[in-house]
Amino acid sequence: MQNQMIEKITKEYYSHFCGIDLTEIKYGTYFICSAERDEKLKGFGCKYTIHIFVNDALCVVTYSPKHKAFMEQLKECGKDEMIHAVSQQFELKKMILMMFEKEAVTCYGNARILKAEDYPLYEAFFRAISPNANPDGWLYEYFIEKTDKEYFTGYISDHKLRSVCDAPDMPYMEDKIQHTGINTLKEERRKGYAADTAALAAHHLLEKGVCPQWECHAENIASIELAKSIGYKEYGTAYILEEWD
Repeated sequence: MQNQMIEKITKEYYSHFCGIDLTEIKYGTYFICSAERDEKLKGFGCKYTIHIFVNDALCVVTYSPKHKAFMEQLKECGKDEMIHAVSQQFELKKMILMMFEKEAVTCYGNARILKAEDYPLYEAFFRAISPNANPDGWLYEYFIEKTDKEYFTGYISDHKLRSVCDAPDMPYMEDKIQHTGINTLKEERRKGYAADTAALAAHHLLEKGVCPQWECHAENIASIELAKSIGYKEYGTAYILEEWD
């Protein structure tokens, strides 16, 4: 997949959150009231009732009709003043959005694409990183669905999974773009396993004609640096109000 297509797909994906075609605009501030912000996002389990996208000189403010009166009184504010005002009113999640630029890692160590028969290894890994979660009744089906698409990548040594890139459901453009979440056993961090695993995940997605996607909390510096080390670059920042039923 060529860089031009990766950029196009990434911008199209975030256009769904913004309610405007990001491939057509480069600067300015846009306020968009959208009923779509009242819909629960597939794969996220919540609604993004306020979504503020910032990229250099571009700012797109998208919000649910229920927040219209509050948001539109901020139209005359500068970008930073507006974000501060919204942050004072609501608890916003700040996310760094990444775009894949180039393959910076081409040797993947013991990382490989996981298959259905790897489920026992994955279940043991899942229970180790999520001791309070109950995988009964859903984890196997989820694993099989994603491994059928070759979307799971893991680093295996001594018959044990050390790091895993999973593939959560995508709210938009499924099978065109895929987030690659990464988890590593606590005792196995800082050994390069996550970089090998995530790099292979991106490489294999590209081979399949799927655009890799990465985003993380702004305070997760380790995740940002990991993404950059395997070929992502920063694309923008999103300030998000999550609302749960």
